Formats: sequence, C-alpha cells, structure tokens
Amino acid sequence: MYMIKAVVFDYGDVIELHEGDGILKHTAKLLDISLTELKRVYFQHNHLTNVENQDWYDMFSKVLSVFNVSKEKEDYIKSMVQERRLGKKINTELIALFPKLRQQGLKVGILSNSNSVLREKLNQNGIAKLVDVAVISGEIGFQKPHKEAFQVLFEKLDLQPEEVVFVDDSTRSLEKAAEIGYIPILFKNNEQLKADLITAGISLS
Repeated sequence: MYMIKAVVFDYGDVIELHEGDGILKHTAKLLDISLTELKRVYFQHNHLTNVENQDWYDMFSKVLSVFNVSKEKEDYIKSMVQERRLGKKINTELIALFPKLRQQGLKVGILSNSNSVLREKLNQNGIAKLVDVAVISGEIGFQKPHKEAFQVLFEKLDLQPEEVVFVDDSTRSLEKAAEIGYIPILFKNNEQLKADLITAGISLS
C-alpha cells in the first residue's frame, strides 16, 4: 500500500481565483455563441500556449479569428480579458496550507497548463519558494491530462503516481487519473478541498 507523499495543485482557478463569469463564458456572451462552441475551438488552439509556449493573447487571437471577429471587437474583447485577468486574486487560504503540508514531510507542487510567464509570476508573488516543484506545460511540451505531463511531475517529485494527490478544478484535467495512477481531487472551494484532503488521510492541523 502506498502512502501519500505529495499534494500538487493546479494554478488557475485553484491557487489564483477570479470573481464573476470566467473569461470564456464572458467572451461567448460577447460573441453571441454558445460556451460549448467557444470551448471546442479554444481547446483546439490552447496547445499553442500550453505546449508550444506561445503568448496567450496571440493564441486567443487565433481563436477569435475562427469566428470572423472584427478588429474593433477583438480589441474590445482582449481589453476585457486583460482586465479580468489582472483582477484575479491569490487564494491565500489555500496557500496557508502549504507550510502545514510541508511540516508533515509532504512535498507540495504545482502542475499547470500555461506558458513560462507563469514561472515569472510564481517568483514575483512569492509562491515559488513555498513549493518543492512547479511544472509548467509550456516549458516541457506536454499538457494535462496527458500522461507525459504527469510523468515529468513524478520524476521531479521523485515519487510514484500512487503517492501523489493532484488537485484541479477541471474534470478534463483529471480524466486520466485512474489510468495514470495518481489520486485526483476536483476543486470546488476551499472547505470542500480541506474535507477531501482529510478524507484522504492528510492532517491539516
């Protein structure tokens, strides 16, 4: 039987939160299309940022071009997106758990589908020093939920998949948990996460 030796967190909408509608939901409203249709196109393109490390706004322009958006409307949507991205806040209640987890001998990590800009952000906001590893898809050429992204994580942690809890707000990112072997927790809010960690046998006191 494996013991849990690490807890790893997604970054967007877990460590960093935003209030109100998500960027894609708000963009879909502005384009007068369904969120499902926008997500379909977005997920066809987001590998450009998450795997090829391209600028997020350049990738998003390609998404908007599929819907024949005018330059004026594209600029407006981008300014709205930038405003919402700047308005995100750090989940300080969650971050406060990191030292508690490490005091128990657990490793703490981050696995995020993002580009290398996130590395700069982690250094600037002080989170980098609170974790043992931070794996960013754009830096390694693989993104969640693919096995290769998790293999890089496990190698950096020097642990087996069964020894790792991974927390993400997206069911899509967790869909291969059983195949890969790690313990998944779907993040909804801090209280639910704490309860699920305790259920998994992790003390938070």
